Amino acid sequence: MGDHQPKHVDAPDDSVIPKPASLRRVRSVTACIVTGLAVIMVVPALLAAPMADPAPVFMTAGVVAGAGCYALPHLCVARKPWYRHGPASRFLTARTWTGHRTIDLHDLRSVRTWKEVYRGGATTYLVVTDASGTRLGFTGPEADRLIRRYAVERRETPRSHVTRVSRLARADLGIKPLAPGLSALRSLLSVERSALLVIGPMMISAAIASH
Repeated sequence: MGDHQPKHVDAPDDSVIPKPASLRRVRSVTACIVTGLAVIMVVPALLAAPMADPAPVFMTAGVVAGAGCYALPHLCVARKPWYRHGPASRFLTARTWTGHRTIDLHDLRSVRTWKEVYRGGATTYLVVTDASGTRLGFTGPEADRLIRRYAVERRETPRSHVTRVSRLARADLGIKPLAPGLSALRSLLSVERSALLVIGPMMISAAIASH
């Protein structure tokens, strides 16, 4: 993605979404979603406990809560199109499930990653955090090039701050690949993680309903 793109009719101006307000909104929405998932997971199980056969109730509640837990990490994922703006196009604004988020590409502080493995393929998400604490997740080669430039190559210039890039993120960016055995183990753990996010709430609901 170039530094100087033509201004889109819907692109934000330099004053788009003050970061503190954006961060407060993200935290509020996330807290509401987590609270809602907890209510869905616990309350139906408590109500079903006295029933002769509570299984249908807590299973349904567990599946719904599990699907919500599985979707939680996706709240920060950027949805195209992204918009570059500000001096030297240093700001990037993108839509997410919690609204617009704006990060400062010149002030990135960390890069982490997570991988989802599913039947027929896998998706890798790179999550960047800037100095304000705002996070955005990206997928695809275009995002990889952007993150490499601002989180890895830029930090090697004089007077640049340190951006922490995790070992897995380095592998996903092609900087230092994992050993074949570790790569296979990571894929296996990614499957286990996804399964746990879905099955975990079901098990909690079942434990509550059984008492």
